[in-house]
Amino acid sequence: MMNAFKAIIKTDENIKEIFEKFGYPENRSIPEGFESLTKIIIGQQISTNVAKKIYTKLRDKNILNERTLSKMSHEELKSFGLSSQKSNYIKNLASLVHKKELDLTILSKINNDDIDEILIKVKGIGKWTINNYKIFALQNVDAWPTADLALQEAMKLIKKLSYRPAENEMEVIGDKWKPYRGAGALFLWHYYNSIKFSK
Repeated sequence: MMNAFKAIIKTDENIKEIFEKFGYPENRSIPEGFESLTKIIIGQQISTNVAKKIYTKLRDKNILNERTLSKMSHEELKSFGLSSQKSNYIKNLASLVHKKELDLTILSKINNDDIDEILIKVKGIGKWTINNYKIFALQNVDAWPTADLALQEAMKLIKKLSYRPAENEMEVIGDKWKPYRGAGALFLWHYYNSIKFSK
């Protein structure tokens, strides 16, 4: 990832400005596997703080594993703050992994398109979740979660746009960053968090 950081700094003046003001993004890598993918699903469409609280509760109870979660009821999962929908997603993922119908260990050994093809079939896993897993767990330097609101807001600010770019516009802007869009995403999150928490 460090080589990708250095490359995208040379590619985009706005990324260079972020680096000069805030330095490199912190290491936010997470281990590959079920727990990390579950953590990302928990974070879908809710604030980082709320997601962290739910994840921490599950982790502290030592139940963030496919065997335990596959046997828990929806009501038990909802008691941790999960919605009915996410409880269903997590139980389904846990069941697939526990029954060995889904092998997450192969994802680091196959190409991007094959990763997409495997994960998109899993209920509750879309492009945002896949790309976040690629960046944080698989250290994929070109994954690009265009639907991420923080990335869209950061892009609006660094490019001095009058509006927050939609997914299709993020794709177009991101084309100029290939094959380092994942590194660019980490810089954007780094920038967004730096200005957010400095207020």
